[in-house]
Amino acid sequence: MILNSALLLLIRSFSAAMIMLVNKRYFAMFMAGDMALYLLQKVARGDFHYWLPIDGAFGLFISLILRVIVKIITDFMGVIHFRHPVELGGLYWTANMFLALLTSIVCVWVGDGGTTEWALVGEASGLWILTFVLFLLLAKKGYRKTFFSTATGKQQLIDGFKVDDDAIKASVLKKNKKMWREIRGAAKTWVLNNWWRWQEEKPKWMTESWLAKLPDDFVPDDEDQAKLEVIRKKGRRRISVTEALDAARIAPVT
Repeated sequence: MILNSALLLLIRSFSAAMIMLVNKRYFAMFMAGDMALYLLQKVARGDFHYWLPIDGAFGLFISLILRVIVKIITDFMGVIHFRHPVELGGLYWTANMFLALLTSIVCVWVGDGGTTEWALVGEASGLWILTFVLFLLLAKKGYRKTFFSTATGKQQLIDGFKVDDDAIKASVLKKNKKMWREIRGAAKTWVLNNWWRWQEEKPKWMTESWLAKLPDDFVPDDEDQAKLEVIRKKGRRRISVTEALDAARIAPVT
């Protein structure tokens, strides 16, 4: 991984220097166009919002900044971890790497590179491809498909919520609300129906930080909690939150 990243950094930096020696605008135009294409496909797929739980206009601004930063880092260093669906995504990451090699060759051609320049970029590109192939061969079979996955960050979170594991479900709700708004109703029902069980079991993932990120309507307010607690202390059978809310004359979960 280190060698793979170092080779890409060498290739991209050298080719960028060559094209800028010809005309700095060429480099700026390519970077701007490549970035615009990346951001547009994120918007088109409904995957622009970054996973950090920041809402509003500031959240959009942070999403833009972080998307740009992650893309630039990947362009020049090829960080393999950024193939994750909440970042570039598997297939886009892989395509982006080979596009980087292709454009580097074009930069050398435009820069009228000599034998030394062609040898440097050509041999480094060949070594990069070799290390990438070796990495795929040495990786666990189950991970290889992640380099060609078309899943978005939103899809990855929604699929994670389908898993029968409270800790995994809880981790989904820690992400940006825009990414899981399609399952908001199911998430709300899941929280309310398990609230009292969690109060007794106190799972490790149910931290103050996690609770602070929950929407207000996901948690019974103080008055509702008091009424529900009275019902339970009366020794009634274990009932669902919906039944308890009805018994306390509180609006049921929708």
